[in-house]
Amino acid sequence: MLAGDWRPDHHLSRAAWLGRHAGAWAPLGHCLDGWRVSSNPASSGYDPRIERAPVYRLRHIEPMDLRTEAEHWLSPLVADEPFCVQPGDVLVRRVGSVAAALVGVRHRRHPIDGNLGIVRGLTPARALWAAYCLNQPHYRDYLESEPTIGALVRVGLRRIAEMPLAPQPEGMDLLALDWFQALDRDTQGLEQIYRLRQEVAEWTVDLVPDLYPSMDSQRDGARWAWFSPPDLEDQLNLALCEQRRAARAMVDSGLGVPIGALAQVSPRTPKAGDPAGCRVLRIGDLDRQFGYDECLPAWDAIAWRSQPRAIARFDVLVSTFAVEPKVAFVDRPTAACVLPSEQLVTLCFHRHQGAYALIMESPLVQSQWARLATGTGQRFVQLGLVGRVVLPVPEEGLAADWHHRLAEVLAKRCDARRQVRGMLDELGRLYRDLHPDDHVGKGG
Repeated sequence: MLAGDWRPDHHLSRAAWLGRHAGAWAPLGHCLDGWRVSSNPASSGYDPRIERAPVYRLRHIEPMDLRTEAEHWLSPLVADEPFCVQPGDVLVRRVGSVAAALVGVRHRRHPIDGNLGIVRGLTPARALWAAYCLNQPHYRDYLESEPTIGALVRVGLRRIAEMPLAPQPEGMDLLALDWFQALDRDTQGLEQIYRLRQEVAEWTVDLVPDLYPSMDSQRDGARWAWFSPPDLEDQLNLALCEQRRAARAMVDSGLGVPIGALAQVSPRTPKAGDPAGCRVLRIGDLDRQFGYDECLPAWDAIAWRSQPRAIARFDVLVSTFAVEPKVAFVDRPTAACVLPSEQLVTLCFHRHQGAYALIMESPLVQSQWARLATGTGQRFVQLGLVGRVVLPVPEEGLAADWHHRLAEVLAKRCDARRQVRGMLDELGRLYRDLHPDDHVGKGG
């Protein structure tokens, strides 16, 4: 902090309060940079491995949560480098807004990109305490108030390394042990979901290998194609006609059935008793891992356009936003009334609901979903077009197996995350004992 800067927010803010402890509290410690590499072959910093190597990026770091994608469960193509993660590392998001997450033993050791930093070499207890503090307002404000920062926040490695960290409270060793055990169970569940997805995707490919290879991707720039009259209907839209032709071919060959034969699509009944006492589930609340955020906003007649029927156990919820396809599976009874927004489709499958939740995420179905989207800017799938989707039907034993495995994994993840929420409450109490009674962030 500059001594000659007399702006009040530089001396009376949370960042200033933390800065005054720089002499008494030990600094966080050395912060490693991410992988500095260019994807441009003409650049001197180009590394061909960047074309295929999974990398942890800004979007994967949320407060106390390293959000993996499918590629992160592959074996590392770049390993044994200082910028590759290791168990116990604290990953810090340095651009846009500060956030920190911990690396568990099951996370694959992929590199981080240059917008992140790694704090390494801390004990498990200090790593947990540091990660939690980095997500709190005092520490975020301290890092984001660096004098050299302009309009876009970009925190320097040295700023992170020299940040004073409050002394580790008593009881952190046991808390860290419980935390990393819960993190291990949660990441194990994520890996099992990835394996299930792969199994279902491979099954759909084996089922219809030669039916329509072009359905894996849109044909950019295509202006015309030949179609039979049954595929045209009343909409002369190339993508819709392609979906109709492929779906008809699946039905005619006995490889699939229309979704309406397997499920009710967004039923309107039974209606929720009093919407004012309900919560609303939006597209953004779906977490890409068949779950959804339990901290939902209250229903508001003006702000939310919701469906009249509350979600129930074994419902499958699908985002109509084609650019961001998400699927959620309600594997357990809900404790409160939750109304899905009208931008979600509720699918009430008659049996083996978990299996069909997995099938809805398969490339075979997602390619149909993308072709059904309409609009110019933000493309959504209209409810009236959902009935055109055709699903492959797995054998009884296989469908039952997929359903039970998904439900079991989601139940285990739910237990692990419930334990994490309890520990976040305890961390918040410890944090308030050492910091001013100010706003304490979510932290996870």
